[in-house]
Amino acid sequence: MKRFNKLKAIWILILTSIFGSVHAQNSISLEKALAITIKENIDIKIKTTELDQVKNYEKVGVLGVLPIIKVNGAASGNTGSSSIEFATEDFPEINDADSESKSIIGNVEISYSLFGGLASVYTYQKLKKQSDLKSTELLMKIEQVLLNTAKQYYDIAYLQEENKILYELLEVSKERYSRVKIQNEFGNASKLDLLAAEIDLNKDSVTVMNSDYQLKAAKERLNQTLNRDLSTDYAVESYVEINKNLNYNELLELTNQNNSNILFHQYLIEITRKDKKINNTSIFPSVSVSAQYGYNQNESNTSIILDQSNTGLTGFVNLSWDIFDAMARKRIAQNTQIEIESNELKLESIKKEIQKEFNVTYQQYENNIKLIEIETRNNEASERFFQRAKNQFFQGQLSRSDFRLAQVDLSISKNRLNQSLFMAKIAELNLYRLSGKIINETVK
Repeated sequence: MKRFNKLKAIWILILTSIFGSVHAQNSISLEKALAITIKENIDIKIKTTELDQVKNYEKVGVLGVLPIIKVNGAASGNTGSSSIEFATEDFPEINDADSESKSIIGNVEISYSLFGGLASVYTYQKLKKQSDLKSTELLMKIEQVLLNTAKQYYDIAYLQEENKILYELLEVSKERYSRVKIQNEFGNASKLDLLAAEIDLNKDSVTVMNSDYQLKAAKERLNQTLNRDLSTDYAVESYVEINKNLNYNELLELTNQNNSNILFHQYLIEITRKDKKINNTSIFPSVSVSAQYGYNQNESNTSIILDQSNTGLTGFVNLSWDIFDAMARKRIAQNTQIEIESNELKLESIKKEIQKEFNVTYQQYENNIKLIEIETRNNEASERFFQRAKNQFFQGQLSRSDFRLAQVDLSISKNRLNQSLFMAKIAELNLYRLSGKIINETVK
């Protein structure tokens, strides 16, 4: 299937992002983070191993449709005493006579199943579906890892931008405190003004400390996901490119066709149907043929024939037909049909859940796209308002509370804009995951 060619693209992502791209030592791109995660994630390694294991069974020889060739050999010897009484009086009795015997057998045997009710054909088809099932399971895990890593990455990007904003806020508070302190020394500002400036400076210092802690913790979480030293420090790229033209109907159609969870349950149904066909073939007889070419030799000093040997070809035709199996076949067929119906109900339930998740995610995407436009305009207005408030405050034309309000409002405005940007991007990536496009959209 074309869908499973995505696995090749994943390894291209790993090679090009890790070895082909040059980044600053203290900076990491989203593409590189995704590549490292795919390479190091334990769950992905486990799913890849399971897929390799299933593919090993997709061999014709495993199904018994190829002839089997055996080489057999045996030798035996016996010494002891024998007593023999013959059925006629033509031969005298032998009592407690010393006896020796030996035999040598060697042959080449070939056997082949001519007909087994098409069980081998359906079994091969079932194994192919199991391979598709494991491939889909691996893709589901990769898609989850990609989305979770992107979320952690953009959490850091948001906290990183918030940290910059808070440091800017702190610098303004430091400047305000310095100016008010000088003004107080010259009698142009009261002790109350200086105390208010100091309180705001301390508040901003504490806020920055908390922001530093949250940013460090977020980086440690991503380091853990990337299987790196938790203390590794780095910066992420804050620029976010958002596709603002995602079409609801197109993505929904892709989701119904390509969603990994839907495909997974469809393969489960197909595998169960193959089990039903395999069970149905047991009503047919099985026919096999075999042939041996070999050498046999038997020697005995107490037998009528002292030495016998022969070399030749022996052929067999074997027929086996279960006439009565105590109704086992019927019970298996009934249980298999129940399992098919159960899996079909599960598939319908999964489709409804995915439809609901898709609608919620698309609504989040649309809302945040609209918020970006609103918050961009609001941020520009807040920036202009703050600059005017700053000038008026330092000229003594604005109260400290109004200046502080303008200062905090600008910080909040910038944070809301960044939050809308990163939430819109996460919603976009989640829509790609639901529609089976996240690998193509992140492997550039």
